[in-house]
Amino acid sequence: MIRFPQTALFVSHDASRTGAPIFLLRFLRWLRDHHQIPFRILVVSPGELLPEFNSVGPTDVFEQESRLLRAFGRLKLPVRDSSHHLESLRKTLSQANIGLIYSNTIATGKVLDYLSFLDCPVICHVHELEQAIQHCDQDDNLILVKKHTSSYVAVSQAVKRNLVAKHGILADKVTVIHGFVPTGPGTPDKLDDPCLLVRRELRIPHDARLVCACGSIEPRKGPDLFLQVADTLAKMHGTPSAHFVWIGGKKEQVEAMHKRAQELSRPDMVHFIGRRADVSSYYAASDVFLLTSREDPFPLVMMEAALRGNPIVCFENSGGAPEFVQDDAGFVVRAFDVGEMAEKLALLLSSDDLRRCMGEAARQRVLRQHDINASAPQLAALIQSALNFPQRTARPETTVALARKFA
Repeated sequence: MIRFPQTALFVSHDASRTGAPIFLLRFLRWLRDHHQIPFRILVVSPGELLPEFNSVGPTDVFEQESRLLRAFGRLKLPVRDSSHHLESLRKTLSQANIGLIYSNTIATGKVLDYLSFLDCPVICHVHELEQAIQHCDQDDNLILVKKHTSSYVAVSQAVKRNLVAKHGILADKVTVIHGFVPTGPGTPDKLDDPCLLVRRELRIPHDARLVCACGSIEPRKGPDLFLQVADTLAKMHGTPSAHFVWIGGKKEQVEAMHKRAQELSRPDMVHFIGRRADVSSYYAASDVFLLTSREDPFPLVMMEAALRGNPIVCFENSGGAPEFVQDDAGFVVRAFDVGEMAEKLALLLSSDDLRRCMGEAARQRVLRQHDINASAPQLAALIQSALNFPQRTARPETTVALARKFA
């Protein structure tokens, strides 16, 4: 009898246009194009990326969603029990020859508990640091994750240290595979005059320096610190003219930040533009990428900006960014010292040579160390090992052995 290879089940906590789902979607496209590992996808909460997940592979949705159900929820009216949907999903997955569950976040405790009937290894890819872990630790989420998870992948050394020190996870169960991005033909070095197009959109002078940030608008990402740095730079004497643009955030959050920006000495310098499906033109038009996060595991936006030649300015002890920046791809400043951040920013903006040198170092680091074709094979090796799937380039090893190898 022919023994068909088992299937990997990839779990995404939602399908929003945010870091972890985008990362998973890119990896699954790469896996589909470079390996023969059978896989299917389980999206916990639907979102705008759901059609893209569907285009990559067979996709199921854990939580039912409809306009009627959402309306009932807002009105706190009773809705039909979801047990029928979950029973149907259980039947589908039971027949899918699942040999591994790969959870793309630490926020899926209840889903892993539900999936325990599959009785297979679980890899949890952790994209979160402590604030985010605590935020999602409802209904015993972390207890359930630790109960069902066989091994972990951390996107930075900072994430691994947090898992070991704060949550008692054994170090040899955690593999560090830094985040990665595609760097090939889909991300050309230059766009058609992005400086002109972006500055025209923002209505700023063509020769003005542009400082870019990108992320959701929440305290963890530090939009308040972004405003403080902009205001501090505006008050510094002899600094070059600069405009600050923040990409991301819901409509109501963007409006709230616009109001806060009016309190600055130069409110015209700051632009909150909300979400954009394609942010590459803003990175290409920017001079520096400013990462004001209080906590960020290993942000994809940092690497995408670096790929465009942007030096990075970030805070120490804020997560994985200092591991990327080091001492040549930008500046790592004292934790949450907006004065020092403004000084380093002014230094970069006033020196074309320094900015180019650090920007090129950042770009080369992405190309050498964080290209999807260089890093994704490490993740694929863990998945192959857990599935006992034949590997072309190496003898199959245990997940723990691979963890030691790549940590």
